[in-house]
Amino acid sequence: MAKLTILIALVAALVLVVHTSASRSSQQSCKSQLQQVNLNHCENHIIQRIQQQEEEEEGRARLRGIKHVIRRNRSSQESEELDQCCEQLNELNSQRCQCRALQQIYENQSEQCQGRQEEQLLEQELENLPLGLVGFGPLPQV
Repeated sequence: MAKLTILIALVAALVLVVHTSASRSSQQSCKSQLQQVNLNHCENHIIQRIQQQEEEEEGRARLRGIKHVIRRNRSSQESEELDQCCEQLNELNSQRCQCRALQQIYENQSEQCQGRQEEQLLEQELENLPLGLVGFGPLPQV
């Protein structure tokens, strides 16, 4: 019975060591992946969406026809940026790493925000990315 208890304790310790090692390896892997992946398309997509929302709110376009043409051109470009953004994020091997990428984008872009309203638009656009990142909840407040 004592040998069985010792054996169980050793197995539990081994599992703990393997789990800790795998967790560190995963964190290092994500960090190196984030350094290698180019998130420019994601940042460009989000910037375009924020600018579009600001322009619509301010009513800068005077003629509806011109506004419609501008929207149509932007929609095509936005769609390309969004597709490439999703491809970039899908290169990351885990949802946790994708979440870290979104946090990195948030940190980079929030520095350039002019006021709380732009920061809120940034948060909203990041949360609206169709990446299957359900369950991560709102981004942290900086």
